[in-house]
Amino acid sequence: MSEQPIHSSTFNAITSVQKSRHHKEYSNPYAKKQFLIVDSVPEMQRALAMTLASFGAEKVEYAGKASDALVKLMRYDFDVVLCDFDLGTGNDGLYLLEEAKERNLLKQSCVFMIVSGERRAAKVISAAELVPDDYLLKPFTGEVLAERLERAMRRRDAFRFVDEALMNHEYLAAIDACNKKIGERSEFTLDFMKLKGSLSLKIGDYDTARALYEQVLKIRELPWAQLGMAKSLASLKQVEPALAMFHHIVMENEHVMEAYDWLARLYQGNHELAQAQQVLKRATELSPATVRRHKALAEVALENGDLAQAKDAYGTTLELSKASWHRNPVLYATLARTQLACGEKGEAMKTLASLRRDYKYKPEGEWMADVLDSQIQQHSGNKQQAEKLLQSAAERLPQLDQLSAEEKMEFARTCYAQGQKVLGDGVASQLIRNNHDNELLLQRLSTMFDQLGMADAGADLIMHNVQGMVDLNNKAVREAQAGEHDKAIAMFQQALQEMPDSIQLMLNLVNAVIAQVHLKGWHESHVRQAYDYLQKVRQVAPTNNKLQKLMQAWRLLIEQHDKREFLL
Repeated sequence: MSEQPIHSSTFNAITSVQKSRHHKEYSNPYAKKQFLIVDSVPEMQRALAMTLASFGAEKVEYAGKASDALVKLMRYDFDVVLCDFDLGTGNDGLYLLEEAKERNLLKQSCVFMIVSGERRAAKVISAAELVPDDYLLKPFTGEVLAERLERAMRRRDAFRFVDEALMNHEYLAAIDACNKKIGERSEFTLDFMKLKGSLSLKIGDYDTARALYEQVLKIRELPWAQLGMAKSLASLKQVEPALAMFHHIVMENEHVMEAYDWLARLYQGNHELAQAQQVLKRATELSPATVRRHKALAEVALENGDLAQAKDAYGTTLELSKASWHRNPVLYATLARTQLACGEKGEAMKTLASLRRDYKYKPEGEWMADVLDSQIQQHSGNKQQAEKLLQSAAERLPQLDQLSAEEKMEFARTCYAQGQKVLGDGVASQLIRNNHDNELLLQRLSTMFDQLGMADAGADLIMHNVQGMVDLNNKAVREAQAGEHDKAIAMFQQALQEMPDSIQLMLNLVNAVIAQVHLKGWHESHVRQAYDYLQKVRQVAPTNNKLQKLMQAWRLLIEQHDKREFLL
């Protein structure tokens, strides 16, 4: 006979719910909904499951940690997520919410509710960039859970009609839907205004976002509208008012973590590196489990010449990333490079050994390990071995189509550091030409050249390649505007053979194909190629403003020709 578990007061309180008259009158909203319970304590999982079952819930899944929850979110279409704040692994419920939103795993109508036994967590949660639908402090009764859930589900049900558009990255369609709901002036008007503002920022429509936040702030000084306004101002290059507003937000509530990120970014853009580093240091103390924030601190500290801080932050970044989707071989390389700069060759060799062990039989990881090994051999005076490893990496580079821009930049840095300028210029030029309108990446390249003592040569390389891409694009666009769509398409196709990752080239080709079909009729091969490029851009840059506009034009074109197999 199995031993009966001893239940806590929290367990008993939650499972003691009785079905009230309110539940009898309310048409059961639980039966067809899919629930996910995320809690590291099995007893709490059982307690919540029993309570949900008493409400009429039939489909419940469980996860004990954030990584397991992410797997479940990828597999199922959940309507409600009940997540403990402290997941016991260094990650919390807000981390899970952020990761799930970043990966587009939660539909807009999904309720995400956090529960916690810590009163201090309430202030942290209320200030979060991605605020959950509700927050419950343990212990709570089943009756309280039912009331909070039904209220949150009713609110989220209002967003159900934008689910498909958002899950398909059709943000302009979602914004149009928000406009309709805002015009209805319902009880959820402010919620739809918040969503519209967020989406406008996401696709780079900063003027629309600013106008919306101005409208909201005239009604009420809501924290999310203040933050949105500050982000709009920063994105519109109005640095001083943006800085002032972010500082005001942090003064009001020091747990608004996204404000720190933006403050640091603005200070870094103004070359005020000490201030940027100080802001990020404070942010990592307040929120110690966020990978990208530690990484940003490491990069700013390195640029600021603070090797000790950079090394510590890179080390934390690597450790945190191993249990998240941010895991990447380049994090080992940046840590080891900083360790070498600190004179810690032994530590750098340990980091290399970890990289080889963790990425054994994985081509990208083994490639990065050879690039890093080349750096260590060069540092040790073994120039012949360093050159051999670097040459091997160069030969394998064309076959590795999954490498990130950061990984390629680390390779280029290694080439320059070993005097292999031609090899370094080749990789850097390809990066620039494929991303010539990506200000952030170009700034990162510029910083790399500064750190290598190649500021002037780097600036010339960037300017030459950017101008070359601008000239190529302009020439093809002029052909399209003159009605020579076949010529324009051919020019874009040829350019994409050399620069297959250029988002602007892909979108310009799509635009030319749409215009060609409108004027000359259906062209199967061109349409198929345009469809493939739209799919690719939607995967790598779903928030691109031009992509959003072309997706709407594409839908109209495909529906007009009744070729539904080409609908995105």
